[in-house]
Amino acid sequence: MLQVPCFYIITGSVKGQTPTQISEQLRSEWLEASLGTALLWTPMCFVNFYVVPQHSRILVVSFVSFAHKTWLSWLSNQPEPPTPPPLQPTQSPAKPAQ
Repeated sequence: MLQVPCFYIITGSVKGQTPTQISEQLRSEWLEASLGTALLWTPMCFVNFYVVPQHSRILVVSFVSFAHKTWLSWLSNQPEPPTPPPLQPTQSPAKPAQ
């Protein structure tokens, strides 16, 4: 529950973002980051406890955690999509005089 907000707060602070910028970025990306985290770690925990031998569990969690943090970093550093310029009202061409 706290992993995603903590990630954004720490990385945003390191990047020199203001608390307002960090909050806005977290709000805009929270759903995708949290859903991706849950979809990764929930099955990973089951696999880790039921399939991976006990002596290898920490190693597996370390590798998956590295991949997860890499994905979160990629997600949080995506460029903002450009906002299109406002539409200008079009003028109909003048009718030729007859």
